[in-house]
Amino acid sequence: MSDADLPHTPPAWQADLPKLGGSIGDAADDFEVEEIPLYAASGEGSHRYLWVEKRELNTRDVVRLIADAGGVDESEIGSAGLKDRNAVTRQWISVPESASAPDQWRLPDGVRILEVTSHTNKLRTGHLLGNRFRLKLYGCEPDWAQRWSALSSALDRHGCFNYFGLQRFGIQGQNLGRARFWLRKGARGRGFQPRLYASVLQSEAFNRYLTARREVGFEQPLLGEIVRLANTGKHFRVQDVEAERQRWETHDVLPTGPMAGPKMLQAESDAGALEQAQIAALGLDAPPRAFVKLAPGTRRDLLLFPKQVTLEAQGEALLLSFELPSGSYATELVSALTGAPARPTRDRDTA
Repeated sequence: MSDADLPHTPPAWQADLPKLGGSIGDAADDFEVEEIPLYAASGEGSHRYLWVEKRELNTRDVVRLIADAGGVDESEIGSAGLKDRNAVTRQWISVPESASAPDQWRLPDGVRILEVTSHTNKLRTGHLLGNRFRLKLYGCEPDWAQRWSALSSALDRHGCFNYFGLQRFGIQGQNLGRARFWLRKGARGRGFQPRLYASVLQSEAFNRYLTARREVGFEQPLLGEIVRLANTGKHFRVQDVEAERQRWETHDVLPTGPMAGPKMLQAESDAGALEQAQIAALGLDAPPRAFVKLAPGTRRDLLLFPKQVTLEAQGEALLLSFELPSGSYATELVSALTGAPARPTRDRDTA
């Protein structure tokens, strides 16, 4: 595999600050994730909503188990996101009213139904605000409290970077080379794999753009940059850098990067040239029609400002708690804070 086929390796976050050291533990209890739903179930409707806790099983495993227990097809089961295997996770899963009652099911010890309610629709992918994490770090530096003071202050002021984690690119990053070959051959194919390859290429272009944007600096917006109005889904193009300076400094507008595709709002001027260079380098400036169908395009925030971030001693470990929006990688934040390479822990991703 050539270097061109390896995923981009981002530079360190806040390289001048001493990091915590250490890493996430290997046990399932060292990695807890709890879903933050997009909306609350109404308590009425034709779909049962189950608040499910699972241990060392991924979401696909649990969907299969629930479908078998309830006597329905897997396609009738709904979930908002995919959760990790090597973890303790809690998430909502919907089942149709044709399924048998959950109190009649026999599920393995690794699955518990904590709550049952109802709603009018099946849960769909993306019906999710974010995730709440509780991670145990081991082997941190003895003066971690002093280091944390500086790191948490920098996190509040500047945020961290919203890179796609290495999980996105498969074992040893092999999916990027495969995706580039697939694109050169016309992006043909059916099933899950073409969609995966299109996503890999979009993610790599985004990661490269984020590093290029970091090199320019985030002191002010770029002319022509696409920004998102905080706490909304509204995006717009920066037409006057000075006019946006105050909102930029208060994080009321946030920079975004390209997820290449025909429906993506394109940057112009300085920012446009910068992002187009990364898109073109991967051959996504004029992709085959088959790719366009799989990847319509969108924008993704460049910066993350995690919520409810705390760090405290818990026995021989440090307990790191925080909330992230859906689609962001907890392992990337942990890497930024500990200084360890952002290698994915087995079967740990985000949703």
